[in-house]
Amino acid sequence: MPKIGQFKNDEARDEFMRAYDTFASQWPIPSTEIDVETSFGTTHVRRSGSGDGVPLVLLPGISGNGQIWAPFIENLACDRVVYTPDVIGWAGRSTQTAPLENGADLARWMVELLDGLGEEHIHLAGNSMGAWIAMNIAVHHSERLASVTLFEPGGATFARPRARVLLKFLIMGIRPTPERLRKFNRWMMPGYVHTDEEFAMITAGLKYRMGVPWERTITDDELARVSAPLLVLFGAETITNNPELQATRVRKHIPSADVEIQPGVGHDLLWANPDQVIPRFLSFVGKHDRAEDRP
Repeated sequence: MPKIGQFKNDEARDEFMRAYDTFASQWPIPSTEIDVETSFGTTHVRRSGSGDGVPLVLLPGISGNGQIWAPFIENLACDRVVYTPDVIGWAGRSTQTAPLENGADLARWMVELLDGLGEEHIHLAGNSMGAWIAMNIAVHHSERLASVTLFEPGGATFARPRARVLLKFLIMGIRPTPERLRKFNRWMMPGYVHTDEEFAMITAGLKYRMGVPWERTITDDELARVSAPLLVLFGAETITNNPELQATRVRKHIPSADVEIQPGVGHDLLWANPDQVIPRFLSFVGKHDRAEDRP
């Protein structure tokens, strides 16, 4: 049954908001904060940067929020506006009031968010489960997307996730503790260590009951509906799934997609290899900035 994302109690919410605000205060460039009303509740968005380029919208991985893009925002916002929303149904400053039942609802949420921001076309990018959300938006509303980029898409996006990954998530969910979370993060993203402020926010977020539907593998028919230019970047050493298997499926059903498997990195692709990943991403985005390239 679909759920409404919410904190376990007022104390848990207050603890998270204190940690969130501490981490958010370290945002490295000027920005403004916006709250947009949608059918699913209020979405909190940070707007950074300026310029003539088509804006970016960036979606975090599971249970994340817009603050996770802080290490990259200076480079990403150098010649365009960048929106970093707190995904509704995950711990953040967004407030969910209606359930998200499926991928179509996630796409509707994004369209309403874009309408509220006054943006007709955007470049959409997502990391991990955020990439799965981005794909659902591309399936249902490619016409609003100048391009889509997936950084290490979540294990179920293009194929069944590995059983050990599901088991790890199950164990974490039964009795989450800071120690278990640190161990889990080292396993998932060995090339990145969270700052104390970021880890405090993540730990406080464990007391949030998520309201985003769980990943479901995108079907062949759905993949065929994606018309927006697509870039997919996998880490060769990822533990979430078989990158070769996923890449083959993307190439089969979306022949126009740019698909790369980057050596020496895993699910921490973006954090472990930013000097290569960010320029590759911005090059792809720039290529599809022209109006004639939009769906």
